[in-house]
Order: sequence, then structure tokens, then C-alpha cells
Amino acid sequence: MKTSNIHPMRYVAVLLIVSILGAGPIIFNLVVDPFNMNELFDFDLDKREISVKAHYPLYKMIEYPRKRGAHVVLGDSRSRALQDKYFKETGFSGAYNFAYGGATVPEIYSTYEYLRDNADIKTLIVGVPLRTFDLKHRGGLNRVPEAIELADAPLRYYSSWFVAKTGWANIDDRYGKTLDKLARLVPSLVGKAEAEERGGAVNLGPLQQLMDESLCKECRLPEIAATRELSSDLERYGLGLGPWATVWKEDKIDRRLPKKFARQVSKNASNDWRRFSFSDELWDKIAEIADWCDREGINLVFFVPPTIVEMQHRITDFGLADVNHTFRARLAQFAPVVDFDFDSPLTRDLDNFKDAYHFDSGVARAIVGEVARLISTPDHRGELSPPRSELVHCPIDNNDKATVYTHGRLTLRAGVNCRIWSVSDV
Repeated sequence: MKTSNIHPMRYVAVLLIVSILGAGPIIFNLVVDPFNMNELFDFDLDKREISVKAHYPLYKMIEYPRKRGAHVVLGDSRSRALQDKYFKETGFSGAYNFAYGGATVPEIYSTYEYLRDNADIKTLIVGVPLRTFDLKHRGGLNRVPEAIELADAPLRYYSSWFVAKTGWANIDDRYGKTLDKLARLVPSLVGKAEAEERGGAVNLGPLQQLMDESLCKECRLPEIAATRELSSDLERYGLGLGPWATVWKEDKIDRRLPKKFARQVSKNASNDWRRFSFSDELWDKIAEIADWCDREGINLVFFVPPTIVEMQHRITDFGLADVNHTFRARLAQFAPVVDFDFDSPLTRDLDNFKDAYHFDSGVARAIVGEVARLISTPDHRGELSPPRSELVHCPIDNNDKATVYTHGRLTLRAGVNCRIWSVSDV
């Protein structure tokens, strides 16, 4: 029988190397800390750009306990545009934006569960675009449970390779040119890897890899050749809306849109609405949030973000005008609905938008100013600053000019580029 001639120290060396490799992400994540778990070191990284977009919920779950805002914004990227600093600019304190880019209703619901169990909330402002109420929307994505697990377990966070990849993306963004120079001067494994990537396929980030169509044939809904059209004898706007048809009538608009806007209106809207099916399962989640707010005395406000007029028309193109109206009427049973997504000078002016879905910072500031006034006490409203924007005036006080429409218990108060739906108790 052969005896091994390997010296015991070699085993120790191998174990040491394995331990170092295993501890690699822990040390790296502890130092770089892309999601600010400890904030021990400052490398001047653009974490709000790189890390937030890599995993919106994880960044927010780690950040919130340090800020503890009592007035919380939930929703997708349009709600995310209502930034904390805009509330501060108005003199309204204690707001925290807990919205995520690309958020789904399941993510909104999971965030509500977290807040219900861990926070003292006074106000919830929930952004609720109609298109998010389809179970197929973003495949029902829910990143929040994973975010909570990582945020609550530092060891899992520090040993996570995803966190390490995000940290490296931050380092590469800030110091990439310097690292390239070093790699050329000092040949290394990193240098070789980068050289191979640059000479071959494009090196995609983790999110881009997940979105690569070649990885999943079913990632997109199949396209259908023709769009469903309403017969010519039917009225384009107000179909099935009865006495509410007047508030939904839109003047035709004929213009050439910028390339990105046009693509979104044509392709993205088709994906949104071609097979749209309103989900009672998702609705029940919003209803539960509303019931909780009612029981706990929490001020609840729904927010419907603006899109350009052409994008609004696509809802009607697919025969969903009545669903679009009923959606607001049903929400109004729970809480006021601050609505910006209708034909108005604001939604007709492309200068107010970054693309067909997303409004710019000027509109965001104007909306925040109105929302801050809505959720403030009458005495505090007079203390808010700066003066109200001319772009948006919501009919909040009795002194605000408004056109009022009422049918049954449902009331619509229309101001300047803003209207509020509500339901009377009687």
C-alpha cells in the first residue's frame, strides 16, 4: 500500500487558499458595501445610480430604518419621481419614498406588510397605474422578500455574490479607467478576463443578463398581427361611461413623436393592453392595504401618474376606456384619487416628459407640492413653500377653483391639470 508523500503543510496551504477565496466576497462587500449596510468606508461611489437600479428594494430596505419617515410613497418609477428632497423643499418633513423602478402590485403589497410590522406610519401615498393590475405585468415579479432577507441578515448580505457584483459595478463605474491602466501595466487574472470580454461578447451586467431575450423564449408576450378596433358606429371616447363620458372626451392630436416616444406608444402600449386582464387577486391586495389604513387611522391617498396623451389613447384603442374609468371609481371608495393621467395641457406638452411614461423633475416637484398640501392639516398648508406651481393646481381647499362633476356617490373635482376623485359617505 502506497503512503502519501504530501506534506501536511500543503493541506494547510490548500485550506488557507480556499478560506481566503470563500471570504473574498465578505471582505469585498464589507469594504465596498454597495447598498450602505455599514457605511464604514467612502470611495466616492455613485451608489444611488448603480446600486439602487441593481436592486431597488434592497437599497430601500437597508436605508429606511435610518430615516423612518412617517409619510411613505409606494409605487413604481413614476412614484419614485416624487423624491424626498422635493417634499423637504416645500417645507413638508418626514416623507420617505419607498417606491421602486418597475414595481409590481405584489412588491407594493410586500412593502406594505413590512411597514405594517416595522414602522409607525401616518400617511401612505400609493401610485397605482392601471397597467400594473394585470397578473402578467412583469411576470408578477417580487424582489421585496429577498431584499428583506438580505437586509435583516448581515452575514448573508456580506457573503452574497450578487452584492459583490453590484459592488464591482460601482468600482468599475468610478475607477474603471484607472483599473484599465493598471491592468495594462500589471498583467493579472482580472486583466486577462477583461481583455477576453472586450475582445468577445459584450459584458452585460446582472440585470441585463436576466433581461437577455435569448435566455427565455417566453419572456415576452407573442405579438398578434392586428390591433382590435372599435366599429365605426361606436363613439371613440366615453364608450360605456354613461354620464361620465364628458370628462373622458379627448380632442384628436396629430403630431410626429420623437423616436423613443413613438416606439413606446406603438410597441410598449400594445404589450400593456393587447391582452390586459384586470386581476381581482391584485385588487384584493390594494383593498387590504386600504382596510388597514382605515382601521389604523392612516391617511391614504392614491396617485395616478400622467402619461402623454397618445399613450392614454392606446387604452381606448384596445377597448378599455370603461375599465380605465371604473378603476378610478373603485379606488375612490377607499381614498381620494389624485389623477393626472387625462387629456390636459400638461399631458399634451412633450417638454413635460422624459419619455411617453415618465414626467420630468419640474412636473414631479409640482405634483409633490400639491400632494404635500393635500396630506397636510389646513393650518399647516399655509406654511408650505414655495408658492404653488402654475403648472398644477389640485382642487384641495374650497377656495381652489374647480369644476365639479357628481353622479350618485362619486364626485370628480377638476382643477388645473389635476383632478381628484372621491366618494361621499352618504
